[in-house]
Amino acid sequence: MSTSSRRVSNKLFLMIWDYYSHAVLDVPEDLPQREVALQTYDGKMIRHMSVADEEELKELVIKKKGIDLYVSTSSYQDPSAPSMDSKGWLRADIQFDIDVDHLPGCGPAYKVCGESVVPSSEDCAGRPVNVVPLPCLRAGFEQAKKLIDIIKRYFGISKDSAELHFSGNRGFHVVLRGTPFDEADQTLRREIADFVVGDLLKREIFCLEPDCLVPRPRLDDGTPTPGWIGRVGEVLWRMLGNGVRKWGEVDDPERVLEAAIAAARVEVDKQVTVDTSRLLRVPGSVHRKSALLVKKVSEFKWDEGLSPFKDYITFVKSLYSFDMDVLGKKVSLRKGEKAELSGAQGAFLASKGLVEILRFDRH
Repeated sequence: MSTSSRRVSNKLFLMIWDYYSHAVLDVPEDLPQREVALQTYDGKMIRHMSVADEEELKELVIKKKGIDLYVSTSSYQDPSAPSMDSKGWLRADIQFDIDVDHLPGCGPAYKVCGESVVPSSEDCAGRPVNVVPLPCLRAGFEQAKKLIDIIKRYFGISKDSAELHFSGNRGFHVVLRGTPFDEADQTLRREIADFVVGDLLKREIFCLEPDCLVPRPRLDDGTPTPGWIGRVGEVLWRMLGNGVRKWGEVDDPERVLEAAIAAARVEVDKQVTVDTSRLLRVPGSVHRKSALLVKKVSEFKWDEGLSPFKDYITFVKSLYSFDMDVLGKKVSLRKGEKAELSGAQGAFLASKGLVEILRFDRH
């Protein structure tokens, strides 16, 4: 199966279907007011549905042969109404989307060259394999944590109101729920996104003359320095130390300031944050492109805990020759070789089109 195909291979779909029969899905408290959507095994998107509870949601996924599962960030009077205008909008979470493939050097880690899968750095004209480099995922997680710190400090939102989700594939979501901004319109949401990204930052607010003070994270009375001056001050304090008071004490202030501004930014998809009718992947559901879980995380570890299939065993046939880090463990197979792999490894490799699952068992 081509790695670009939207259809999931039959045995992998059966594994996912089996998982959903006993899955634990982390859904919003007001689930009956949320639109439910899912993408089926053959890539069809089904929207404008509603359910009463988690059990009905799992039954719906199995009945419709779904894989990717979503709920709306918005709550509605009638979530199953066939058009957005007729649903009766009530409120919406604020969602931030961090995709690490937008970061420098974060393209696919591997490519197919002939009968082998090799690192993308190899000198051959190969077909990319959708596997994100691990350092990029870690960088995305750090960006998400930095975003939550910004939300707490500058918007007065408690940590309990912010959820950090691994998207299941190449990034992270930060979701704000139950905050004073639940009923905010798109204009206010755009202002929040602009502040996070720093698109409206005016360089002129920083004075770099030798006698000008270097921005600090806190004012003389101990309160946080507001706005972007405070954000840049936090970075400069880490870069320069608290003993540096004036720009005249700093070598190449222009370069240092630009580095601090870059470090203070968080790159998010602003349209996701602005939109009041987005869909959000449900924690506990499966991402078709990786066979990994969408999962709430407080720490990020590249291991089999990210997979819904850590209690499964798979028997596979390799479609290529490769040596690859799969969820923290090295897997080496030659084309045509048959092998027993953990369910997490087998499902991940099958989702990338690198192995064929012959059969699977659950402990």
